[in-house]
Amino acid sequence: METLNSPITKNLEALIIGGGPAGCACALWLHKLGVEVLLVEASDRLGGLQRRSPYENLWIPGVTGRTGEQVAEALHRHIVTAGVPHLLQTRIGTIRPSTEGYEVTFGTTRVLTKHLIVATGTKPNAGPFLPSDCVAIGPGHPMENITVGNRKIAILGGGDNAFDQARFVLQRGGKSVTIFARTTPRAQAVVQASVPDARVVIGPYQADQDQMTVNGEGFDVFGVMYGFRASLPEGLHITNENGYVDVNRQGETSMPNLWACGEVTDYWHPCVTTAAAHGVQVAKQISLRLAANPATIRP
Repeated sequence: METLNSPITKNLEALIIGGGPAGCACALWLHKLGVEVLLVEASDRLGGLQRRSPYENLWIPGVTGRTGEQVAEALHRHIVTAGVPHLLQTRIGTIRPSTEGYEVTFGTTRVLTKHLIVATGTKPNAGPFLPSDCVAIGPGHPMENITVGNRKIAILGGGDNAFDQARFVLQRGGKSVTIFARTTPRAQAVVQASVPDARVVIGPYQADQDQMTVNGEGFDVFGVMYGFRASLPEGLHITNENGYVDVNRQGETSMPNLWACGEVTDYWHPCVTTAAAHGVQVAKQISLRLAANPATIRP
């Protein structure tokens, strides 16, 4: 892994922020296409939201029997084995446009990059709730880490994750599960049908975390499944009214040479496969742009 611990500016052709499926795919393709690239990830491993999923990922072709965690680990190993320059546990400090691209700082390091790619993905939407030993925010490990055996569970939200988590807690011995959805559930019919023993309440509701009640009814555990929201580096103000980043067909934002890929763009159907594909497309477009304009900054 390349380390950058000098305050001296380093010139790059491409800098990617975010090491989930989109960022890893983009970095891998740029590296193989001969582009000087650096992938920067805030956590201690690559893999994005897949790291929080202990469930078999049945929707990714070719990975039968692998959990989300194993998919994330495979992504991490691939980047390492391929020799793609990357930094872990590195948070972006400032991002400033410059005449030659973008100036990005992290720690004591200042990098000048011609192309900047935002692949920071999404994070679970908590609404007004705070995580605790009886409140889980989002699917996966947060819910799995809460004891549910012989307990009364309220799942807040009406999407696929809400019904999936209801099924999982019943399989783990939950006493009962009630799904609260403000409107008609958005979950696919096949997903809803997989939880016949869950009670579904549709309409307005008031959930009180302090009292652990929903519409006055007491519960032992809340599972907050309010979907996801874009996660962006601080100081980068490029979101639309829905909180995501708008891009054109090539993956470029309204700012020249500033790109975004994967779920941070709310592009296509958000999943691992489409996020990785979007990262590949952005990488190819950047390589074509650099080939057409060789007078770019180089190390």
